[in-house]
Amino acid sequence: MPGKRGLFVVDLGLGMATALVAKFLAESGAMVARLEPPSGDPFYYVYPAYEIWRRGAKIEKGADEQSARLHGLLANADICLIGGEDFPGVNWRHDAAALARQYPRLVVLEITGYPAISQHAGRPGSDILVQARSGLAFEHYSQRPLLMSFEPSNYGAALQGLVALYGALYERERSGKGQIASTSLYEGTLSWLAMLWCEASRPTPGFDFVMPLDPWPLVFRCADDRYLHVILGSTGSKGRLYRILGIDDPTVDINDSGLPRPRADTKNFFGDVDLLASYFIRRERAEVLEAIWEAGLAAEAVLAPGECWDDPQAQHNEIIVRDEDGTRHVGNPVRSVASPAPRLALEAGRMPLEGVTVVDFGVFAAGPYTSVILADLGANVIKVESLGGDPNRGIFRAFSSCNRGKRSIALDMKTEKGREIAQKLCLSADIVTNNFRTGVSARLGIDAKSLQRLKPELIVLESAAYGATGPKSGRAGFDMAFQAFCGHEYRAGGKGNSPLWNRTSMVDYAGGLLGAVAILRALYERAHGGGGAELNVALMNSGIFLLSELIQRADGTFHGAPELNREQSGYHPAEQMYEARDGWIAISARSDEMALSLANALGLTGLAAKPRGDWNETDAAEIAAAIRVRPVHELAALFERAGVWAEICRKDAGPATLGDAALLEAGTIRRSRHPLLGDIREIGCLFRYSRSQRSGAGHAPLLGENTRELLEGLGYTQEAIQDFLDRKVAA
Repeated sequence: MPGKRGLFVVDLGLGMATALVAKFLAESGAMVARLEPPSGDPFYYVYPAYEIWRRGAKIEKGADEQSARLHGLLANADICLIGGEDFPGVNWRHDAAALARQYPRLVVLEITGYPAISQHAGRPGSDILVQARSGLAFEHYSQRPLLMSFEPSNYGAALQGLVALYGALYERERSGKGQIASTSLYEGTLSWLAMLWCEASRPTPGFDFVMPLDPWPLVFRCADDRYLHVILGSTGSKGRLYRILGIDDPTVDINDSGLPRPRADTKNFFGDVDLLASYFIRRERAEVLEAIWEAGLAAEAVLAPGECWDDPQAQHNEIIVRDEDGTRHVGNPVRSVASPAPRLALEAGRMPLEGVTVVDFGVFAAGPYTSVILADLGANVIKVESLGGDPNRGIFRAFSSCNRGKRSIALDMKTEKGREIAQKLCLSADIVTNNFRTGVSARLGIDAKSLQRLKPELIVLESAAYGATGPKSGRAGFDMAFQAFCGHEYRAGGKGNSPLWNRTSMVDYAGGLLGAVAILRALYERAHGGGGAELNVALMNSGIFLLSELIQRADGTFHGAPELNREQSGYHPAEQMYEARDGWIAISARSDEMALSLANALGLTGLAAKPRGDWNETDAAEIAAAIRVRPVHELAALFERAGVWAEICRKDAGPATLGDAALLEAGTIRRSRHPLLGDIREIGCLFRYSRSQRSGAGHAPLLGENTRELLEGLGYTQEAIQDFLDRKVAA
């Protein structure tokens, strides 16, 4: 059994999501005992990295749920992982409620295909099916679905599960009681839709602005047939880029930022694609990237999966691990340094983080999304902004998804008094977060070292783009850059196609979730006398983490994370989206037996005679021809009778999801009242507890909406507060 502070985990899960949870726990020092189905775990044959994820666990096969061995393990366990992905013919489900009753201090994390409260409960759960039924697959193109290649349901469920798990563990330190933490692959998909799905009773043009479907990001082929992705929007970025490329356009000022143009056609939303393409094609990628970086602009090379692993910054971040057998794989994306501090007394509350205060200096998405999750758990979150506000305020949906439930104070931290107020706020808190460029927090006096000298028990998270230190640490970085650099755009493009940027900004939101996991783990450690912590979650690490299914063998060959097919609809003919007469349908026939049923249901006798492993693009075309002539509902009924897992690809699913009564009741869809926009419905907390409550209160704050009350709370007089406002120290 583990030592005094170590966690002991019993892993009964199947598939990617639970495996990633177990891997993170093991890498964080937990002891993992794994029991697998008597028939074996089929996912070893689905994911080449599966065996790597399971390393470090003590594995036993064939253990019965009622066995004395299992009881002995659970009686000493802190955590039990159950559920995960479904696989045809494998029934390895466990009763979460029964486990919680029998072992009162146990925290049970259950991951299902869909939440029990959902109208979809009981449907088979695999990534392609959940993308189809949730509507996520129709959130990139307007006329056809896209299979999003980063396994959104699995990564989303794993990250939401880790948040829920560590929140429950911290709550157990207060109450002494365990409980069930639940999430699902369906909720995992919703993790990536937070900035897209939102409704208001009094919408404005600013509210209605959303990243358009059919996006044309600034991804260009260079003279050496290599691609890069450049990001505009910062002050002067367009003007500087035009000068680097030698574009003589008198209408573009040197200070032109090149912000997206909402009124432009989809192709030119981010910029004049054809014009820029005609100039990039004349330059070698390495040469033009160096010029762009020298000018302080954000851009990255589009690399194949694994190609970034030998980059000096990736090596510096130690995100890639080499095992004794020579296999390389993705390691723990979180960096943590403990700071000695006295143990704190804890009191039980209705919510896991009730009484915990967070001061958030984050901007855009990744930084602020971390503290939104902490607010969901009951933390009091204070958002500190410049007098001009978070740059994302101009895009309400994106801003609200990352700032709902917080209070706002606006400060001019270029002034000595503004910095003094900011530091006082930090010293009144338990947690401080920022995602400034490296060095900015130290100049402002709110970095971990400065703050922990005054309050050692503080937990400080810094989420710099490339990392806190290293050769690229001072460089600007955004979701788009890391989708390119980490291999996502190459993979998503599909065989023979140009790279594809994913409009969900998944690297940003993964970074926010990982930041929350890091903080919650640090809170749990602090409750055990671990002191404060200096945490770093580089956005680059988040992008690499989202390709954890990629491994490199000792001979240098990469395995896992395959490219999509040319149609961007799947990886294998038996696990693919197909166009029917009046819509699209997704099929997930993962076993040989189900693949045979699929072929027989469609009357494809030649295909039925071939093993699933031998199916190829020609067979996919044969399946497509058989499906194309039939309506989707007829196909869904046909496959249901044949025992083939399939889902109709839902289009425009956002409004129905936001209006789902069961999801609203559960808080999965969140309601709030905004002072300007009226009633808001948006994606809320994506996990549930059997005992603890979660917070559902609070709209995304107006700029400086709570400045006065927060300054009063710091002990400033009304006269002093008015002076700050008059001198524009605060707003």
